[in-house]
Amino acid sequence: MELWEAVGAEWDRAVSGDVTTAFETASRLLDSSQSPDDRAVLLAFRAFCELTGCDYLGGAQTAEAAALESPTGELARFYVDAVRLLAAGMVDQGTDAATLPLGFDEVMARSAAVLPLGADAQLAVHPLIEAAMATGRFVVVEQLVNAHPATGVGSSTQVATWVRLQVIRSQLFRGQLPDVVAGCAALESEGALARHPQAAMLANALLCYAAAQSGDRVEVDARSTEVLAEARRVGTYVQVGSCLLVAWSFSTIGQVQRAAALLLGTAGGAGLVRIKTWDRAFGYELLASAALQRGDLAAAREWAGWAAPLARYEVAAAAVERTLSKVAAAEGDSGEALARAIRSAAHDSATGSRIDELRSRVLVAGALAARGEHGEAIANLGETAREAERLGADAVRREASRELRALSDRRGGWESLTDREREIAVLAAEGHSNRTIASTLFISDRTVQSHVSRALRALGVDSRTGIPSIVTTATRIEAPPLTERQQQVARLVASGMSNAAIAAELGISAKTVEKHLSGIFERWGVSSRTAIATRELARS
Repeated sequence: MELWEAVGAEWDRAVSGDVTTAFETASRLLDSSQSPDDRAVLLAFRAFCELTGCDYLGGAQTAEAAALESPTGELARFYVDAVRLLAAGMVDQGTDAATLPLGFDEVMARSAAVLPLGADAQLAVHPLIEAAMATGRFVVVEQLVNAHPATGVGSSTQVATWVRLQVIRSQLFRGQLPDVVAGCAALESEGALARHPQAAMLANALLCYAAAQSGDRVEVDARSTEVLAEARRVGTYVQVGSCLLVAWSFSTIGQVQRAAALLLGTAGGAGLVRIKTWDRAFGYELLASAALQRGDLAAAREWAGWAAPLARYEVAAAAVERTLSKVAAAEGDSGEALARAIRSAAHDSATGSRIDELRSRVLVAGALAARGEHGEAIANLGETAREAERLGADAVRREASRELRALSDRRGGWESLTDREREIAVLAAEGHSNRTIASTLFISDRTVQSHVSRALRALGVDSRTGIPSIVTTATRIEAPPLTERQQQVARLVASGMSNAAIAAELGISAKTVEKHLSGIFERWGVSSRTAIATRELARS
């Protein structure tokens, strides 16, 4: 059997969960091999097996041993270096991919010469794609995949399935939630997940996290059950990573203590030794958050202390800064909390981690509010909520909304305004002048000015330019949901139709329209058709 054919067969075995057998087979082949290139490839594959089995330090050491064989073949050298980069992204060994004797960009540049080599190259490129994911290089993942047609839709090889799952993972972290769902559905329809149970486990974990972000608790329960059932059977980094995605899903839907328990049970205790550097930083953030939820500031400080050294890794820095920001906020140090939250958002922006960036921006707003900068905080939260809604990240949207409501309540807030004041605030938020508002509502300019002044005080902003963010969020995000029929009635009210016209349009009685209007009044806490119209217009 040719070397790469043998490696391919054992690769299938390793990623299916039988890491021990794959490692032992590679060791037997190594014992009988004389060629430096073959020995280098087999050592690199043994390193891959160790990494897959969560022995990150052992894998890193074996990968360096592979390099010492000094392979001369282009494919062999590429594979060894790709595995070395993967190891560097997985283990806290006092270094990072950027400081290795070889650089990521250098290996990436050499991929062009390797890619035309066919199926063997597919195996060689896979660890580089994994390394790109491990170091937050999401764009590189798709570049590599697009450059290698064998990994495209419809390919039935197991390595192609795993490569496509890496693309889906990159889409998840970049906030492309519809693409995540579509990508997993495509793999399922092609039968790829049925052929590879471990791949199915990861796909379920990805869908679980996407569901958590979109606020679908039923889907989270269903997908997490599938993941945890399969995860009991193996002990690979895929199993660990899938469980972590479930833990973060639990945390996203508010089950923070359950998430922390799953994390500690999966990741090897307080040191989180079974997860790679990036995941470890997120793990400490989750554990610190759980401690703060319990009111245990001392424990949160301890978890933050575990996290702090990981800040030297670019890929982990955002989560570390977010953790330290949360602890600083709990300690009452708003200046420190603000500085770290800003740095966290900047790191997330640089890597393209859109949902995490929005989470960091919520922390920025909280720190601004603690410093008394309410207008800036309100504007930040409104912008964050709108971007989260655009991405379908309902969990972040609701978090921003809660923070905005709490901030508004401290200053009187949206709920303290009368229906008339809310009407005028909405019109002002849309940019209408006092005179235009007065003409529209058949009241005097002075009355409009009085209502605008009252709204500014209640909303905690200094000028009418600060009204749009909080009005949009308060009306669009915080409005309790209506039934489908109530939504129809509200839209027709906003279009200016009378009760009789609405009844004719919907094929119901005028009395039924009145009943639906009463329900809308109760749900939204308003008492006029105008208030319904203004709120519905703000929502649309």
